[in-house]
Amino acid sequence: MYISVLKLAVTDVDRAVDFYVSKLGWEKTMDVDMGDGSRWVTVAPIGEKTSFTLTKEGESTLPAANSPGIILEVDDVYKMQERLTKAGVEFTDDARTEPWGGWAMFKDSEGNALGLHSPVPAGVSNN
Repeated sequence: MYISVLKLAVTDVDRAVDFYVSKLGWEKTMDVDMGDGSRWVTVAPIGEKTSFTLTKEGESTLPAANSPGIILEVDDVYKMQERLTKAGVEFTDDARTEPWGGWAMFKDSEGNALGLHSPVPAGVSNN
């Protein structure tokens, strides 16, 4: 498990992409239409696993109250949910498969929402 995405609020997504790519020398690693007029845009230092998702201030692809600021990359969200649930972790959004991969959300001890993501295709629960 590693930190794959940190949410960064921006006013202008395209201007922010230009800053990180042109000025810092990073790369745009993803730019996907989320179907509701918003985009999932990530930038990262070249060759690194951890990226920023550039989220337009006031917009989110997830409900604001549950929008995670940190996303953890795992091999399989179903298996990780099973493991963490046994350890007493409270999930707010059970593991499921989305077009962008496996997805689940949980709360830490302080009530902060964290996301779990696994690559496409995510595993299938063996319950």
